[in-house]
Amino acid sequence: MAKAETKKILKLSWLKKDAKFYGLILTIAASTALLVWRLTTLTNSFINQNEQITKQQLMLNSHWWKSLNLLYGPYYLLLHLTYALNHTVFGFRITSVLIGVITVALVYWIVSSWHGFKIGLLAALISLTCFGLLAASREAIPLISQLLLVSSLLAVVSFINQKANQISLILFAIVFAFSLYVPGGVWFALVALWLSKKPLISAYKALSKVNKILIPLLPIVIILPLGYQMIRHFMQRQLNNWLGYGLSTTSLHTFWHGLSLNFIHVPTNLFIHSANTSTDLYLGHLPLVPLTFSVLFVLGLYSYLIRLNNWRWRNVVIFIACGWLIASFGVISLLALLPLVAVTAGTGLAFLLKEWYEIFPRNPIARFAGLFIMFAVVSLSAAYGIRSYFVAWANNPSVVSSYHEKLK
Repeated sequence: MAKAETKKILKLSWLKKDAKFYGLILTIAASTALLVWRLTTLTNSFINQNEQITKQQLMLNSHWWKSLNLLYGPYYLLLHLTYALNHTVFGFRITSVLIGVITVALVYWIVSSWHGFKIGLLAALISLTCFGLLAASREAIPLISQLLLVSSLLAVVSFINQKANQISLILFAIVFAFSLYVPGGVWFALVALWLSKKPLISAYKALSKVNKILIPLLPIVIILPLGYQMIRHFMQRQLNNWLGYGLSTTSLHTFWHGLSLNFIHVPTNLFIHSANTSTDLYLGHLPLVPLTFSVLFVLGLYSYLIRLNNWRWRNVVIFIACGWLIASFGVISLLALLPLVAVTAGTGLAFLLKEWYEIFPRNPIARFAGLFIMFAVVSLSAAYGIRSYFVAWANNPSVVSSYHEKLK
């Protein structure tokens, strides 16, 4: 009897692992399909002014070793490769698509490791269909790197806190180093370093003598090109760009006034009413996050706050608070916070489902109905987000007029 129960438990554990893996494959496939669909035809193979700036930046540094010396260097390096393989708008934009897919996959991995693959799939759907991620992932602009910055750092912090070993240490070192190439990424990288200091020290102590020397050299090698540029061509403006400083003011009073306004505008632009006039990444004055996802975010945040003794929830709350403050300084775009919103909304779904299961602990029909309602609500909101981008945004006269330049 004991052997039969043990086999059953092992079988269920393997099924769960397989389900998470297949969920990841489904997430990657669905994300790729949606982000690639009408990638060039939606804008009639034209590019906008921001993409033209990217093209000019790319051509100014036509050699790959020079691209490494730039901020957003990894993005431009990958763009060199994809554009060299396909000299069309598709090849020009596919780099952003790849980064968008990785971002959504990381959201799935984080949430599924905490709440199971079903909630992970819903969180990935929330992330994918937020208007800002859809827009940024389908344009050749380095801004998409900021979304990957936050999601990858949160993922490695979660991973190394779960398993403090050599592999997690190497992954953390790589992600930390590449984060420094993103303007303002240094601040998020320092937050991740602080949240992972104990497991990092523990993993480092367990290394062999050789690896104790080699692994710390890994991030140094990665950031050497950036360090060379900063030292060889040092300018105050360049340093400000690297730090991501966005509040260029002449007086202390103006600085605090701008910071206070930005501090208020971060949540309002995300969840209530966007004040941004850009037509490239926004739809009118609609917020970046739909109402349904905003409610789930609030529930997830409440779930975190009542369980702050758990390192997972505490780390996400710290990331959200630091992200809010960093965005208030004008260091990063609000779009960078969307992965945090999706992860927290996924926790909100898990919180609702847990409450529902406690009401119906043994009724399979009621439990299935609760899960079905969750999928239906998220799917309807996702359909709204997809329609907002592919129909409303694509047919907006100001958007149509902004895409008028040919890729030369």
